[in-house]
Amino acid sequence: MSLPNAPELYKELHLTPNLNGTVTRSAEHVPTVPPSTTDTTLPAISKDVPVNPDKNTWVRIFLPRDILNTDEKLPILVYIHGSGFVIASPDYPPFHEFCSVAAHHLGAVVVSVKYRLAPEDRLPAAYDDVLETLTWVKDGKDEWVNKYGDFSSCVLMGESAGGNITYHVGLKAAVQSNDFKPLVIKGLVLIQPFFGGLERSGSEIRLENDPVVRLELCDFLWELSLPVGTDRDHEYCNPIRDGGSELVDRVRDLGWWVLFVSCDGDPFFDKSVELAKLLERKGVSVRTMFNEGGRHGMYVGGDRVKRIEFLDFVKKVWP
Repeated sequence: MSLPNAPELYKELHLTPNLNGTVTRSAEHVPTVPPSTTDTTLPAISKDVPVNPDKNTWVRIFLPRDILNTDEKLPILVYIHGSGFVIASPDYPPFHEFCSVAAHHLGAVVVSVKYRLAPEDRLPAAYDDVLETLTWVKDGKDEWVNKYGDFSSCVLMGESAGGNITYHVGLKAAVQSNDFKPLVIKGLVLIQPFFGGLERSGSEIRLENDPVVRLELCDFLWELSLPVGTDRDHEYCNPIRDGGSELVDRVRDLGWWVLFVSCDGDPFFDKSVELAKLLERKGVSVRTMFNEGGRHGMYVGGDRVKRIEFLDFVKKVWP
């Protein structure tokens, strides 16, 4: 399988394309941090647990430090990281820190998912991996989740590409909701979700040269991630195409809520607004936190004040 010819973009992402259709990722430019039960600088302890060794998928589980030695049950947050479907994992320092803070602030067991990356494993591989992880959670494969997790209250949350994954996994999980019992999903949280389309939105045009996610780079990531032979009007990229998925009706019927968090300094902002309006028209319970200014990534790895403001917004709805 051939890869797009874009040497400068590979270099910018610290990727080396290989002749067999894979890429080599620079460990130097995507640092990692180990899990820890002893690091007192963070408000949660963490550990890594394999999910499917054949696919090299795993989770990093976070517990609020003050829950230890109690019998308290906490809601379960399944978190899906961003980075364009192509790089990073739950052990990337900003994602590790965010999940630790979220576990403490929300009072939740956080299960952060390591899914397969493109271009080696193009979409829907990441969606399938998160669905498999939901089954892994509901089957009680981990001691921490079993002891501390409240299976009657689960939320899926993702940022950027993780927001995209959260949405599409949510649609699939809604249809299969009976298969996940006793795990009961309550809602979806989409943080600056990575969506697009062949037709540019107003915010994409206005922020074409955004320093974090300029259009040229986003188009390249889609080219690496979408199924071979498709374009940006594929439903994985453009969720409002043809009026959106019919699976949205199942989300509505289950009574799930969907939270959108974004800002008008993000090139993907208009897509979030459009999708939120589409879901509302279909009768889904939608809540939005749309800020002025800002930038892509500020709620997870950037502005700590906005991070807490966002987590407080989630707390108003869940649990």
